[in-house]
Amino acid sequence: MAVTQRETTRTAGRATRKKLPRRGVGRRIATGAAGIVLAAAAVYAQQNFTMSYEQRTSFLTYKGGMGETVETNRFTVKVNSVSAAHAVDTVDFSNKVTKVETSNLFLLIDVSATTAREPVRLSPFAPPMLLTADGRRYRPTDKVSDSLTLYNKWLQPGFWSSGVLIYEMPTDAVPGARLVFNPDTGGALVDSLSPEAEIDLGLSGSAATRLISQAEDYHSLVSKSG
Repeated sequence: MAVTQRETTRTAGRATRKKLPRRGVGRRIATGAAGIVLAAAAVYAQQNFTMSYEQRTSFLTYKGGMGETVETNRFTVKVNSVSAAHAVDTVDFSNKVTKVETSNLFLLIDVSATTAREPVRLSPFAPPMLLTADGRRYRPTDKVSDSLTLYNKWLQPGFWSSGVLIYEMPTDAVPGARLVFNPDTGGALVDSLSPEAEIDLGLSGSAATRLISQAEDYHSLVSKSG
């Protein structure tokens, strides 16, 4: 009888030991399947709900044309006129006026702007850019003192400030040029919610040709900087 009990116990023990691995394999399969599901969900979420780098660093662009008021949630801007010259003037720290020339062309853009909530000034870290038809970008020229341009003005809520932005560029960059204006952006950080205005300057082929041919030999800025 004792022998029978021991044999029965050993048999039951072997049966128990054989069942345990089957339960462990089942758990591993279930855990693995759950992991696959979670990984797939994470990939799907990343692909469908995460913005790309370009989207995160891109601006909210509002478009308009010459003479149109382009209103964003932070500022409003309008290009009043565009002219060209081969020479303009500037001033030094003692307010001495001197004439500066270019072998290319100075494009003078008369701009008016106001803000929605708080005073701002144009930032040298994110200046208004001139965007050409072939994708070139031009910053305002550094040959002209900021004191004679829109950089010298505060853009105030409820009040329009006007001034000129001056770009030095080759004549082949004039056709199709657009002004990209974003005064709320500055410093080293990029705010993806900051708006910009992209304004078509109306410089089609014939208009650009006419502007270039009628460029002034010299355009004075001093009397128009107040």
